[in-house]
Amino acid sequence: MPYSMSGSVMPYTRIQKERWPGGYGAKVVPLVYPGQEVLPDQPIMRVERDRIVDSIHVVPRLSLPSVNANLEPQTDAGQVGVENTNRVQTVPAGMHGRVVSITPRGGIVIETQAAIVYGAIGAGNQVAGKLTMWYAANTGYGVQTIPPGAILVIPGPLNFSMLRQAQHSGVSGIIASSIAPHDLEGFLAADLVELLNDQNIEQVQARLPALTLLLTEGLGSLAMSARIMNLLSQYQGSFALLSGITSTRQGIFPELLISLPDKDIRPLRPAYQAQVALVPGLQVQVRGGQYNGAIGVIDYLFAHQQLFASGIRTRAARLLLEDGSYIIIPLALLEYSG
Repeated sequence: MPYSMSGSVMPYTRIQKERWPGGYGAKVVPLVYPGQEVLPDQPIMRVERDRIVDSIHVVPRLSLPSVNANLEPQTDAGQVGVENTNRVQTVPAGMHGRVVSITPRGGIVIETQAAIVYGAIGAGNQVAGKLTMWYAANTGYGVQTIPPGAILVIPGPLNFSMLRQAQHSGVSGIIASSIAPHDLEGFLAADLVELLNDQNIEQVQARLPALTLLLTEGLGSLAMSARIMNLLSQYQGSFALLSGITSTRQGIFPELLISLPDKDIRPLRPAYQAQVALVPGLQVQVRGGQYNGAIGVIDYLFAHQQLFASGIRTRAARLLLEDGSYIIIPLALLEYSG
């Protein structure tokens, strides 16, 4: 069943995640094999596309008020796309872990120990890069150096002008707190309602600008929560994997995965173990995600890892709620409630 963990943080978990950069109309050649240990910046696949489109801008059909006229206009609006002659790309793992399997489409499933941040809304395919805090001055980016392909962390809200700056600077992704709906629609040149409800995710992402976005709080002008900001600050400079794909129809939300450095890796034991064993019949409370605060009784413990709509594979339990309904929740989000 679809499960949303948007806006939540998992500071430590052991998961299996498919590395898939988005391959609409692409030929993928794996460069690794099951059982192999990989590093975050290690190339693990070669992708050959019929064409690489850096960005596609069409005249947007907005469901909300249009972009503020005082902002920088999209001078390339109406273009079908800009092709890149370098059609063969190597893709880094973005994770430190062990290759588990290779999927039929050529994706690489990697088991890793990681910290994960789930966003409320985003856009764009998986990208890998170094987390870089951006303390912007009143004019532009500030004074710090931004490495090519970085994933920028901006504590406050985004706007249209900042997105255009970032797009031209060569960064691969942005994590920010929130954005006004008309600014996001203007940058993506897309109707948000249609974007979030389209069934063909691969095709939709191929039409968006080549900048992956994750908004921790969603639409509006909210600041980033202290919990998320503290975690991102802790891992500044670390290699991370960012996905902005959001689909309300399929229950998929954006996420940031940060492979833990050796000093933070705990002994190899399931992340869900606690002082009280989770067994059928135990009353528990959900801590995080769509069902945060819900209380139920463990009805069934799955023997194998479950695949959630976000792409996460992890151990899970089926809970019987007071109203008689059932939900499936990762064990890492369950606490004994007495």
